[in-house]
Amino acid sequence: MRRLAGKMLMKLILQQEETAVLVVQAQINNLFIVRFPFYIFLFILIGCGPKKNRMDFPYINSDIEINKTITKDKINYKKLNYIDFTNLILSSSANLEYNNNNYGFDLNLRFNKNTKLLVSGSLILPIFKVLIESDQIQGYQKVDRTFFQASFNDISSKLGIELNYAEIENLFLGNPVLDLKTLNGFKTYKNDANMLIYNMDIDNVSYNMIFDPKSNKLLSQEITQLESKKYLKIYYNSFQKLNDFDLPCLVGILINDGKNLIKLSISTKSKEVSNQISFPFKIPSNYRKTQL
Repeated sequence: MRRLAGKMLMKLILQQEETAVLVVQAQINNLFIVRFPFYIFLFILIGCGPKKNRMDFPYINSDIEINKTITKDKINYKKLNYIDFTNLILSSSANLEYNNNNYGFDLNLRFNKNTKLLVSGSLILPIFKVLIESDQIQGYQKVDRTFFQASFNDISSKLGIELNYAEIENLFLGNPVLDLKTLNGFKTYKNDANMLIYNMDIDNVSYNMIFDPKSNKLLSQEITQLESKKYLKIYYNSFQKLNDFDLPCLVGILINDGKNLIKLSISTKSKEVSNQISFPFKIPSNYRKTQL
């Protein structure tokens, strides 16, 4: 009798946990699909971690370029902390702040250098998967059984900024979004903290990258659409040694879409460089396609 009661109690607890997960999934689904345009969905497919692992963002009205002065100093290209690998797996947690609400779940990132990135989110149960490749982006959600397929032109039309796969990969990992060696015309500045700022404006889009000249690490970078003032800012912190480079294990993302300000902190819990990894992704046949 006691065994039966114990089994019934355990079953009830599991049912309650599953119900709670579905409620959170529904909230995230509403957040991503209904309220956010596609490009935000692309960059914030991530979840909630302990408060101590959140990024301390600069004040919204502060400017990392305040009191900057022109300098001839350059970053040491040969010693630049460049994240290089063949295959990389990151297990992370994250915290998303939007309209005074927090949303979160665990995140797994699988990279095949310059080829594809698989993003998988879960909160006890799987929630979504997104596969970003060099020529397309596709993903699906388990909550409402929907999927999407898109090109990088969809990002450009939404954000006003052209991004390709390599640039998205660099933004996630902490590599410069622009190639410092091959591009000419960078303006270089030094701020009050003696950090080097690389600036370039291309087709009404401003790029800023801030480096620590002592460690040769990229500390932050931002992309701003000059007419609309929409921007994407990313901050890198808590570097940990991995092979021959230092991987930023705490990444903060600020997105201003012209109407909303979204804050996202990603905290990497484990990391692995591997010669061969799998990319399990298949859109279920009974899912409904959603328009972006």
